[in-house]
Amino acid sequence: MDTNQGYKNRALASLEGKWTNGVIAAIIYLLISGCVGQGASMFFDVTTGYGISGFWYILCLPLEWGITVYFLNLIRNEDIAYERLFDGYKDFVRIFLAGFLVSICIAIGMLLLIIPGIILAMMFALTEYILKDDKQISAADAMKKSAEMMKGHKMELFWLVLSFIGWAILSILTFGFGFIFLVPYFHSTMAHYYEDIKAENA
Repeated sequence: MDTNQGYKNRALASLEGKWTNGVIAAIIYLLISGCVGQGASMFFDVTTGYGISGFWYILCLPLEWGITVYFLNLIRNEDIAYERLFDGYKDFVRIFLAGFLVSICIAIGMLLLIIPGIILAMMFALTEYILKDDKQISAADAMKKSAEMMKGHKMELFWLVLSFIGWAILSILTFGFGFIFLVPYFHSTMAHYYEDIKAENA
């Protein structure tokens, strides 16, 4: 396995000459997943607004998968046409179910004093990639395989994710503008991490 900086350097190398693609993909993702749902909820009362936001989050679960695997395609020099972001809706049941189950598990874990939620998030972090590489695997089996592949690596991945905290704060301070660059950087880094874990488990 590589160092945190090593993964980041590899991500930057993969994005060289493809930043425009990455930024546009991030804008599409952020506009649909965040702005549309939040914008719609502004026209209703608080309770209804939260309901709309929650419904929109659930509806966007396949898009969450889409942005993740888009950057896996990018680092593999595969198809990065923007319509790939919506491929999860072509396999809606499997992709949606995996995203929903992972979200529920993490949410329950977060209610149990946060740390269990972080552990579960790291445990199931590879689920989306596994679904991408194995078109036949079920949502539950993808989660199980992710848990198996992440044995002994959860703390390692946690520190890698945490290393982006400064970039996240900077993105917030720029009123969200920085996220259009952070999304490609982060997801490309995670994609390289997955490739190493996958090779280790081959």
